Amino acid sequence: MAETMRRLPAQRRSRETVQRILDAAESLLVTVGYERAVESPALLVEKSGVSKGAFYAYFTSPDMAMETLALDYMERSTAMADDFAAEDYGSWEEVTARAISTYSGYYRNPAVRELWLNGHLSPVAVAADERANLYIATRLWETLRRIEPERTTRLEVVHCAVAIEILDYLLRFAFRHEPDGNAQLIAESIVAMTEYLRTRIG
Repeated sequence: MAETMRRLPAQRRSRETVQRILDAAESLLVTVGYERAVESPALLVEKSGVSKGAFYAYFTSPDMAMETLALDYMERSTAMADDFAAEDYGSWEEVTARAISTYSGYYRNPAVRELWLNGHLSPVAVAADERANLYIATRLWETLRRIEPERTTRLEVVHCAVAIEILDYLLRFAFRHEPDGNAQLIAESIVAMTEYLRTRIG
């Protein structure tokens, strides 16, 4: 759970209450959009089925609930990086392909598109997003160095950070107007990331 909450839920029942609020926030993002979802706590309270007191015990506003939801997505994205870093690969291309396949579907989630692509991330969430991308890049770098230590001696974390940013920004471009993404733009984002890494690996 995000540290920006009013307080963190300690007991199972409290965690379940917070999760109901976050599930409701995600549902509202998809059905009514961010602006409508945050204009009043009443909609989020009603959708989650919790009392107003329970809502305010953890969140000061619907915006904070949305921020917490965004931060939870970022936690999931870094956990996915740990997953692909834990596997064995035959080449650096296989590592890159797995990283791409892991994240290329991220923007298929309509709630993610509403938060990221429509500019609804808070300053706290934007900073966390940058940290998450750097973490993913670091795990990519560690995996590439582990799989092909001789070929990747010139590769630095900054190169992997640039590669991840290339993929992230181009995927946002691909999903900006199409819920399933523009297939040609997705393909081009994969080429751009892979070829950039190729120039740095040699």
